[in-house]
Amino acid sequence: MINRNIMLATIIATGILVAAASLAVTSIAAQPGGNIQQGQGQEKRDSNSTSMVMMQGGNGNQNDDRPSVQYQLNKKYHDYKDGVSTVRMGAGGHVAPLTIFFPNHVEIKVGEKVAFYNPTRVGEPHTVTFVFDNSTLTDFAAPFVIDNKTSVTSAVPNANVEPVIMQGQMNGTKVIVAMNNRSLMPTVIDSSGKVTYLPLNGNYTITGTEKYVNSGFIWPKGMSPPGFPPVNSFQVTFGKAGTYNYYCQLHPWMSGDVVVK
Repeated sequence: MINRNIMLATIIATGILVAAASLAVTSIAAQPGGNIQQGQGQEKRDSNSTSMVMMQGGNGNQNDDRPSVQYQLNKKYHDYKDGVSTVRMGAGGHVAPLTIFFPNHVEIKVGEKVAFYNPTRVGEPHTVTFVFDNSTLTDFAAPFVIDNKTSVTSAVPNANVEPVIMQGQMNGTKVIVAMNNRSLMPTVIDSSGKVTYLPLNGNYTITGTEKYVNSGFIWPKGMSPPGFPPVNSFQVTFGKAGTYNYYCQLHPWMSGDVVVK
């Protein structure tokens, strides 16, 4: 029974993500597309040379939503200045938002920083999630057991909503699928298992002793849906040499690494 419940929960979790993204797209559909705060009209260092290239919206390419154009444009992206490397989380617009980190490989020195932000022109969220202990692997939604007597009521009166409820394993219980706060919010789990929620859009220094470090849902600036925390960036300072792998919980195939020397 529990395997079936978990399978159903996974399917439902995917539906929750689609609904959240759809809500975001709907809420910003009337807004102009030029919401990228970085990468337009700024000098960028080309990753293959020391020459500077311009990433400008006025050249007709930045706002061309064809995936091939967006991929080629963002593949050239590399921004490093004063010890800070900037990584784009996704790119593109409504045709087919790209689920790739640009660049997905960064090399820095101990004590330097990587700043992550989401330049996508539609409300597609991403996370930056470092998992140092496999026991902390998680997802953006999960099944929870509640007492049969516990009632679940919509926070919005007269809304066309109903919670997903399945039969529990034990008599007198039921299973409800809910958003995982440790995915939605910036979160750290230290070596002792202590959970700490970080400030929104904050800075965190990874010491190498953590079990889990997560950015929370990062939305393009100004595009977080009503009720969601307005997270649009995450900055990480690396205090120890090594290779740090990360991925997006919402798009698990979307991954990258930071090599600290």
